This record gives sequence, structure tokens and C-alpha cells, in this order.
Amino acid sequence: MITAHNVAPYLPAALESVFRQTRKPDEVVVCDDASEDDVAAAVAPYEDRIRLVRRPVQGGEGAAKNTAIQASRSDLVVILDGDDEMAPERVEALAWLAERRADLHLMTTTWEDFGPGAGGSDWSLGDHFPVDGQRAEILRWNFLPAPAILRRPFLDAGGFDEALRYGPDWECYVRMFLRGAAAGLVPLPLYRYRRWGGQQTADTRRVLAGRERVAEMILANPGLDEHDRAIAASSLADVAFAHWAWRLQHGHARPAEAREVLGRGSLSSRRRAVLHLAARWPSLARRLVVRQGGG
Repeated sequence: MITAHNVAPYLPAALESVFRQTRKPDEVVVCDDASEDDVAAAVAPYEDRIRLVRRPVQGGEGAAKNTAIQASRSDLVVILDGDDEMAPERVEALAWLAERRADLHLMTTTWEDFGPGAGGSDWSLGDHFPVDGQRAEILRWNFLPAPAILRRPFLDAGGFDEALRYGPDWECYVRMFLRGAAAGLVPLPLYRYRRWGGQQTADTRRVLAGRERVAEMILANPGLDEHDRAIAASSLADVAFAHWAWRLQHGHARPAEAREVLGRGSLSSRRRAVLHLAARWPSLARRLVVRQGGG
């Protein structure tokens, strides 16, 4: 399953990576989310091997993925963004895991960055993927990049929230875990994530605001128990602080916002001190946050 919005120049490479798979997919569904570029021309060489569905109005990431998954007939749906690529073994590795672990509803791999915005990093999902306590961990962060999803449990959980323009995957996976889902990882870098200026995640301000909105929705989920709620509140506090710190660094935060973040929930004593300082002397707090790199 591939979703695309204004990434036509990259779609042929994404599709080529699909058709180079060592285990051929049963079907390839491409959802064009009302792109303004020439998606039809980009996919024309593959039209006999794909099913193209078009949304007449842009709905965002969640709506495009819902449309593609609903159009799919496969029990296991592998997600690929239209500007990314897959290593040739990815479908085979995910299918192998799915066939051996019937208890898993979501499966993913590690990834590698490429493209003009790619930078070096020692961080690896393989070192941080939670094997135990996944219900608690999904409340803290989305550890499932571009997963393979069992279609029925996904639909039973309600799919992606189409009102969310950023992070509908995190919020959806929380709902799946609250219904008993489990996830697995193939610890190989089989997803290729293109870093470039046009991608949604290149817009830091929108990403941070979107992440805070998702964290608010997660905390408001009525399915959370008392333990879940404490974790979700702490997660929201951390996300709200990160958003506020970025705004402060760029001169957009008002002193009153520091008091609002203080009321979000549990924060470290250092972060609380920074917020108290910002409520009275925002220029000093800004210098401190800039010096500490936003943390």
C-alpha cells in the first residue's frame, strides 16, 4: 500500500522498490491524496500492476491510508509512503514474521535514511524497540514506523483518525494496543526513509504542534486505566514542553504559555524550573533553552 501527495517525482522509485521484492506482494494499491502534480504519468508504466485510487479532495495522511487499506483485499497490509523505498527483502521478512507469530497485529523493521536531508546517527530502533510492556510504551512514543498491519484488527479499532493531519498512526496504534494488539520487529534496516525538504516531517513547528495534539487525544481516550492515564499525562507534558521550548527559541512563546505547560502534568525539576523562569523572565529562559538545545 502506497500513499502519495505531491511526491510524483519519487513514486517510480517507490514502485520499483516494491516490484523488486523477493516475495512479490499479492496486490499494490496506490492512493493519490488529491495531488497537484502528475501522479498519473508517474505511475503509468506500472498501471497494469497496481490499483490506483484517487481522493478528489486532500484528506491528509490518515484519510489517504484509510482509503488505501479499505481498497485492499490483503489480510496483511504493508505501508510505504510515496517518497520512500523498501529494501528487496522487506515484504518477505514481514510476511515471515507474520506467518510465525499469529499473535502479532503490527510488524515493522528498522530503517535507514537517504536523500539530501539525511544525516548520520547512531540511534537504532533495534536498540529501543519494546518487547515487553508495549501497551505502556505506545503511550510514550510511536515505535512502529511504516508497519505491516493486520487489516481486520486495524479496521475493528476504527482505522486512522482523519481529523488528525499529523500523527494519526500513533493515535491509531494506541487504540489497537488498548484492544490487545501486540507488535514485532525484524531488526534489519529494510525501510528506506527519504529525507528531503518537501516532506511533512521537515516542518518542525507543525510536527511539534501535531504531536502535542495527538498526545492530548491519547490522554482523552476513555479506554485508558489509571496506570495508562498517568503515563499518557507524562507523555503529554513532555511533548508540550518540547513544543513550547521550540516556540520560545524562535520568539513565538508568550509568558502565559509557560504556566499552561506547567499545568500539563509531571515534568522534571529542571524543566519546571525553566518554565517558572520563563513565566517571569522569558528572555533569560530563552537564552537558557537555546544554550541547552531545547531540552
